[in-house]
Amino acid sequence: MNAHRVAPARNGEIYVAVRTKTILACILHWILVLSIICLIITGFYIANPVYYYGMGEAYQAFAMANMRMIHFIAATTLIFVLIVRIYIAVGPKDSIIIRDYKQFLPTPRNIVNAVKLAWYFLTGNGEHGQYRYINPLGGIGVFGMIVFMFGMVFTGFLLYLPGENPNTIWYSIAGSFTNMLGGQQSVRLLHHLMMYCLMFVIVIHIYMQIWKNTMFTESDISAIIGGYKVFPMSQIGRFSDYYQVAEEDFLSRPKEGKAK
Repeated sequence: MNAHRVAPARNGEIYVAVRTKTILACILHWILVLSIICLIITGFYIANPVYYYGMGEAYQAFAMANMRMIHFIAATTLIFVLIVRIYIAVGPKDSIIIRDYKQFLPTPRNIVNAVKLAWYFLTGNGEHGQYRYINPLGGIGVFGMIVFMFGMVFTGFLLYLPGENPNTIWYSIAGSFTNMLGGQQSVRLLHHLMMYCLMFVIVIHIYMQIWKNTMFTESDISAIIGGYKVFPMSQIGRFSDYYQVAEEDFLSRPKEGKAK
């Protein structure tokens, strides 16, 4: 992995800019953000269609058809991005793939460290460690968002059941799942609950990234934009093996920059 030395800070500490995400992963992240925004906005309209425009028949005056089309396109985009991102996380390692799936898994180790980090953020007691990728608490949050997104997609497709041909296999399969969940109204309620849970986790996620960037200069925001994260040189050895990544991977090919 590429690492770039940067200028020393006032205290003499050397900081290193380390690539933590590929450009493809950053692009997928922002496409996912846009698709979720579209899904939330159009979803609110579909649930409560009060906006209308124009005059004449319903299909000429109401925006429901357009909103449902945008909603469906955004959902399809979300599915595609999630599949590609998961492949990047678990696929064969090369120039565009960073096998970072271990940061998202709710393993016992990640859960324990996530609880410790949560306790530190709430009380200030304990230790705030450095992590090359997302920290365990953030990783558990991302895992939760992924679960909610897949759940929303699944229940969203089930809500299309009444408009399907009852003679198809899809209708039979979807009908079975719908009945298991208690019918269309229960599926609709579950779809909405997952949306609110996703929105709650996203708000916490955004707040935490801004707060960490301000309080601890972790540069997580810049990492999701440009792919690089800045670390103090003295801290790299403390976190380099958390996701079984050797320290040499960070500093094998440093490029010296001009000190300012």
